[in-house]
Amino acid sequence: MSSPHVTQPNDGFGPPVRQGDWLVRAAGPGERASLAALRGLAFRGGGRDGDAFDARCLHLWVEKRSARHIGPLATARLQIHPPGDVGHGYAAQYFDLRALAAAPGAALELGRLCVHPDHATPQALRMIWAGVTRVADRAGAARLIGCTSFTGTEPSEFEAALNLLAARHLGPAPLRPAAVASETINFAARPAAPPGPEARNQMPPLLRGYLSLGGWVGGQLVIDRDLGTCHVFTCVEIATMPEPRKKLLRALAGTG
Repeated sequence: MSSPHVTQPNDGFGPPVRQGDWLVRAAGPGERASLAALRGLAFRGGGRDGDAFDARCLHLWVEKRSARHIGPLATARLQIHPPGDVGHGYAAQYFDLRALAAAPGAALELGRLCVHPDHATPQALRMIWAGVTRVADRAGAARLIGCTSFTGTEPSEFEAALNLLAARHLGPAPLRPAAVASETINFAARPAAPPGPEARNQMPPLLRGYLSLGGWVGGQLVIDRDLGTCHVFTCVEIATMPEPRKKLLRALAGTG
């Protein structure tokens, strides 16, 4: 019998979500190599990207019928955590999630989201969000969680974005997880500084998406030398998402 925190590749998704020529579906086990190649291109400059968490997750596959490209145009992996159990996912390697585990309801962890660099269109990201919404609704998730990554390991390169996060988007102190990795930076403790006009442009698209849904962040960065990124913990409480955005996402996912 599978462990309760392991999601099998096609559990909980159902038929593909279609929007015109675009569709998002659950990838099968035989398609993992193609997803690993896309992730390698996005996160490692080539080769393949994979880890032990892949076997626990549902993997989204985005394609466009009219595209000449063979293979996925975007992907993300999703892991459903039952209530009280968020300690078996990717984010738990870097952040202490015990306080968040006490919050009621299941959590859906989102990670390794990427878009093929030759097909980086807003519609590709919309299809990922449609897939996430489909899984979250079918799983009855109370929140979305995950590590959102800034490219690079020098926080000074996205100083304005960190100032904006510290000023406006920190999560509730009792739920905000502490970083447990070896290299961390506490940006929430820095002296107050006004966010610069470039702040939002310095943020990864996924983080902007989370914040537009009412999401919050932890106050620490984790420097990941392996991927060449800095991670910030992110959480979106589904119950407090703006209703117009929730309605739009559910319509896109066919669950509204």
